[in-house]
Amino acid sequence: MKIRKSSLTGRPAPSNGITIGSFGLSKYSNLDFESSEATAPKTAAPDTELISILLDNIESSPAGITNRLLLMDHYKQAGWHDAAMDVAREILRLEPSHNEARQLVKSLTWDQSAQSQAAHTDRNHDRTAERPRNAVVMLPTPTTTAERHALEGELVEGFERLQARAKTILRETRQVRDMQQEAGATAVRSDNHLQDLKALVEGRVSAVVSVRVPLSARAIARVMEADLGRALDVVVADLADFVRWKRASGEPSASDNDSIRDGLARRVRAIVAALPDTPDDLQQHPLTALMHAEHEELERKYINDETMYGDAVTDIPRASFWVTEDGYAWDMNELSAALKSNKGVMRNPLSRQMFSANDIGSIVRHPLGHGLGALQMEQSRLSRGVRPSTIDKLQSLSGVLLADDSEDQMASRQMIDDFLAYQATLPRAEQQALDELRVPARDSHTGQAFDCTIGEAVRDAQANKVCLHKTGDLIGQAAQYLRQSSTMRRS
Repeated sequence: MKIRKSSLTGRPAPSNGITIGSFGLSKYSNLDFESSEATAPKTAAPDTELISILLDNIESSPAGITNRLLLMDHYKQAGWHDAAMDVAREILRLEPSHNEARQLVKSLTWDQSAQSQAAHTDRNHDRTAERPRNAVVMLPTPTTTAERHALEGELVEGFERLQARAKTILRETRQVRDMQQEAGATAVRSDNHLQDLKALVEGRVSAVVSVRVPLSARAIARVMEADLGRALDVVVADLADFVRWKRASGEPSASDNDSIRDGLARRVRAIVAALPDTPDDLQQHPLTALMHAEHEELERKYINDETMYGDAVTDIPRASFWVTEDGYAWDMNELSAALKSNKGVMRNPLSRQMFSANDIGSIVRHPLGHGLGALQMEQSRLSRGVRPSTIDKLQSLSGVLLADDSEDQMASRQMIDDFLAYQATLPRAEQQALDELRVPARDSHTGQAFDCTIGEAVRDAQANKVCLHKTGDLIGQAAQYLRQSSTMRRS
């Protein structure tokens, strides 16, 4: 199938079952379709807006063929044969007997083979032929700040060398052009070369180097499945390529981060849909990659701009970067250490609010948070290690502390001493539970989360370090929490 502009004669497009308007392509209703046996038109500039619409349609209807045919033909006319080949193979996967896709794969395979043979013959007969370029080697993703700074330094040095080389070639090309003009010789047209060299000298590399068209979501999914160890890096690189492609499209929304983020979200959903539901959480990688793309490509702002240790959020390496649902960005090394020091209680160290269930699961599954799962289990065990009689004692202590408005607070002091004496008679495991268990309790007046254990609260009250009413508030909520845990255990 080929796409071309309708002729000015007004001849209607042949009917082939394709309705342009129904796919959001009403702007392109003057496109005409003809058989692939017709003479191929000259290579035309790619229409990024049309490509974007077709990709969106494919994502919303993964099993559809029509949009893929349009995209395949447009890629071919634009000279993007590799991309056209990928789409054609997708069509053949969905419909193995599809004739046009099969013909395109066959023709492009033959063309590439012929070009390769011709190039080989030319090199054998022409010693002055240009040496083949070295293959591009993918560098490993930096995992530490030092590695990233070293890689950035190499990039800066390479960019400066490129600019210096382009400046030299630009000067020499202009000299050759001027000499040809003075000699009256027919000058070789070099306007495009001069413009490209000037752009490189000025640092506008993107004006010279074309941005690669993103692969299909299913193609990315296949690469991820084939290399599980690098699956996250694969999808992160794909989303970064998608952002660069959108920004290079020249569309009005190319500079709008919100619009680009919407496109990223749609692409992530498409990749997730193309991945199998496996025990290794492969479907979680695209969502994690979206988090990294927002941080690295869209420069998203977070509630905090520094880590707990005072480092800039922008300097957190990818391997330890994480964002929770409450809008905080974390260095997982720091967050894991803070949670461990808090006996595994999943509370935000900065806001003092409890993390959501989704965040807790993500933190525990993170490579730097694996040890936190055991602490969570320990807290659960401690909550089941307090007997009903001790819970009754806590409830009585809370009632006295909350009701005592006397000046000397002697009743409260006596009750605290009695409870500490009672605690000393308890089995060691139950004493440990009172001293180490952190219950999900909040100050009834301020809403601020309490950040101490039951034992710490009672001892602080005895030492006049904290208000007795606040201690009674915490102990009352702790008694209620322990009673609920005991009821759940019995049921």
